[in-house]
Amino acid sequence: MQYQWEKFITDNKPVKKIDEWDSSFGPVILERKKGLASKIKFNLLIDNPKSKVFIVGDFNSWGKDSLFEYELIHDEYSVFATIELSEKEIKHKGAYKFLIKNGRSEKMLQDPAGHYFDEKGNTVFWDFEDSSCYKQKHKLIDTVNRSTRIIQTDLPGLIVHWADKEGKCAKDISQHDYYKFITESGVLNHIKKLGFNTIQFLPFAQSIDGDNWKFRYLVPFQFAVQRIWGNPDDFARMIDECHKLGIAVIGDFVIGHLPHKDYKLFGGSFKDNGIWQWKNRHGTNIYMKEETSWGTTRTDFDNQYVRAFIVSSCLHFLKRYKIDGYRIDNVDGIIRYGANGDGDERPKGRVFLRELNKTIYEYNPFALIHFESHYFYKDNAKMLVIPFEDDNRALGATCYNSSRMTYYFHVDYMIKDAKKVTPWKFRDIASEKEWGQSNSTIADFHNHDAAAGLIINRCTGSYAYDAMTCKQPHNHFHAVGKIKVMEAIISFGAEGRTLDLIQSFLLQTGTFEHDSSIQWQLTFNEANNNMVEYKKQVNKLMEDPAFWPMFTKNRSFLNVDDTNKIMVIERSAEFEGKKSKYVIVVNLSSWLQHNYKVGVKSKKDYEVVLNADKFAYCGTGMASYPEILKNNPSKNFEVLDRELVLPMLAPYGVLVLREV
Repeated sequence: MQYQWEKFITDNKPVKKIDEWDSSFGPVILERKKGLASKIKFNLLIDNPKSKVFIVGDFNSWGKDSLFEYELIHDEYSVFATIELSEKEIKHKGAYKFLIKNGRSEKMLQDPAGHYFDEKGNTVFWDFEDSSCYKQKHKLIDTVNRSTRIIQTDLPGLIVHWADKEGKCAKDISQHDYYKFITESGVLNHIKKLGFNTIQFLPFAQSIDGDNWKFRYLVPFQFAVQRIWGNPDDFARMIDECHKLGIAVIGDFVIGHLPHKDYKLFGGSFKDNGIWQWKNRHGTNIYMKEETSWGTTRTDFDNQYVRAFIVSSCLHFLKRYKIDGYRIDNVDGIIRYGANGDGDERPKGRVFLRELNKTIYEYNPFALIHFESHYFYKDNAKMLVIPFEDDNRALGATCYNSSRMTYYFHVDYMIKDAKKVTPWKFRDIASEKEWGQSNSTIADFHNHDAAAGLIINRCTGSYAYDAMTCKQPHNHFHAVGKIKVMEAIISFGAEGRTLDLIQSFLLQTGTFEHDSSIQWQLTFNEANNNMVEYKKQVNKLMEDPAFWPMFTKNRSFLNVDDTNKIMVIERSAEFEGKKSKYVIVVNLSSWLQHNYKVGVKSKKDYEVVLNADKFAYCGTGMASYPEILKNNPSKNFEVLDRELVLPMLAPYGVLVLREV
């Protein structure tokens, strides 16, 4: 077993039941009467024997009445403080805060583990089991027995330009109805029709104020959903609708650093909002450590209680909303010191990630855990994904997001002439000959970071089409062709997990930085719509087990033709008694080939199931093929003694053949 996820192909029964898990942080219901919470315990990490903490709300006129009856009781070591309230004091949707007294100073603060907040910034007690709450009907997704085809999007950006049956777009409604709009507008059905089976949202936990997508990555409250888009019921219903359609949901979890200055939240100053103000017995911040190079503060993973706090926040999203996956942001910074997480190892960063992943898998072996990581020298990438028991440095993630293949796309393939690129690069990457000795990746050619951030000597900083055309119409042919080639490589040549911005196929211009929305209306243009249709057909093919992660072991590169810049890949599988075999021919160049010979292993004939050169897929229409390509003896290859002859292989041609 090479990777942690392989264990779950056969061993995928949860060790523990998530319904029986309770957090050690925030409100926990101890008793119920007639379905209503009758005794609620509030748990607060305090680590300060000198602090007096009181819970306040309407039940005590926000501290003006009987304040000292509502003081939290410290445990023996003043690590935690707790208090129990009855249904007479707080009910479902009741607001509260904590009042902290330190000597003469006092401060009103939110619950660090609050599940929801009102418009005033008060913590809202949300009883998820209350009879009035939405109850999810659909199960978590089996993510192992299939390929993973991800559409990545900012949550508002998904729907700003999406029109429902009445022609109304999200830009025409209140932001507070966004969760509802996603559920009801038909956009999820459309995502399914396009062949995506997973949606990865940018962070949806409670972030600071601001409309730009970057503010979503400044998350002061890890347990709460973003209140401006709706309430927990709305969010739970949205996730349930995804599951009804067979769509898994991955959240982007920003747990490695926290905001502590110069922001607004709930319409107020950072001075009045956030968890950075909680001080421990040493007078330093409970949850945070050193400042990062971008002005946030690193989470204190040396503190076992802070590690448990973050793990609990992730489990909270699993229990209460059935989140299927976690994209862990800035893993390098969690593991290592340095401005970019490229320094010496932290004492407990790796410990934390092992604790997090092991705990999530105990409750959901199907969970997708995707690491954003960039530093793959020596065996760093390998340690991200190998089984826990293989090495005490192993982290057991499903895969990592930033692959060597993506890097090569950006620095070479997207911007250089065919003479300066080589298909051997992709063959070597697949053989794990370069960098971190591992190939369990989410394959992409242009994610949100690439479409937003301009990086020197890379084809980034705008959407893929825009980055390659450079506003020059004569580059359209090459940009469209290269998008199709790159999609074919990540879908048919990688490990069965792809991540795409649909903006790439909509041929959208501009940058994710300034406009993260999906311009759905572009499909009214023929070329844009045909590119989306190409992506749809690629996704459909990836439903075949031959392209699933578990059958990557059957992948072979039949030919790497560096002279003509052509790559031939074979994929096959036998699953539940059915066999399938494909040969994929990818022309990386703009060169037209005549009577191109493709060496194959078997003696069977092949049918064409995808020809990217069709007009329907924004092709030139030059290359057409008979219904069946006959298999013939060959003396043109050193190892292979059978061949297929392609009358023509179009520039940037992608041809998928299935054995018959």
